[in-house]
Amino acid sequence: MASPSLLPYDYEEIVALNYEFVSRDGIRYHLYFTSMEVLYPEMVNTYAFNIEREGTAPHGIDRRIAATVIDILRRFFKKVENAMIMVCDSTDGKQDKRRALFNRWFNYYNDGTLSSRSAEVREGFYELLVSIYYKNNNPNKRQLIKVFNELMSRDIYEIVI
Repeated sequence: MASPSLLPYDYEEIVALNYEFVSRDGIRYHLYFTSMEVLYPEMVNTYAFNIEREGTAPHGIDRRIAATVIDILRRFFKKVENAMIMVCDSTDGKQDKRRALFNRWFNYYNDGTLSSRSAEVREGFYELLVSIYYKNNNPNKRQLIKVFNELMSRDIYEIVI
């Protein structure tokens, strides 16, 4: 049996692809996926992924948060055609920390069935770190990579909407 510190928190799916949980420190987290097809019809089954927490109360390291995020992502990727876009922007200056944390989670929990591509876009003092994640056997992966690369080269700022 897994250590309780490695088990995900109980979470609730509020509406389709929109989840909530509360950490041991009483902090409420919202995790949700937003369809990219509205802006880019060629990005079939591709969703922007967001993690938001309520409040600014400090908290210690909590490995159950990672376990919960990973559990939700595993659930999302059960549909092989699903792909995910992760955007870390520089509005609060923590984009590098967020990307490093998410990459650490990805490298630790990836069972070899997922791949990713990343890009960085800088405009003056503003920076976006963007990644796409997809199953290796996603039948749309070539199209997804092509569209992702095009977006990174021409209209990345639209993707943040």
